[in-house]
Amino acid sequence: MTDKTTKITPLDPAFHGESNYEVGLEALLAETREKAKKLQSDPSTSSEILQQTTEQLQVLETLWENYHMGMNVFRNAKGGRDGIREVKTE
Repeated sequence: MTDKTTKITPLDPAFHGESNYEVGLEALLAETREKAKKLQSDPSTSSEILQQTTEQLQVLETLWENYHMGMNVFRNAKGGRDGIREVKTE
């Protein structure tokens, strides 16, 4: 079995093959996870603040999952329609 996944050439080597959206989302997700962990361990944290942070974390995780599912579909589908030819009707 050969890997048919389209290889992506990064536009900027600083992103190590990832998009700037992916890098930014990854950083924000890590930051929010750390914030949630600190808030959970602090007994003086209000339940409202903890709930807000948990909801923010869920939104970011959903964005992360949706991005990767969409990119997997895009990468696998790219070139998949190359064999289809338009039928010309006169």
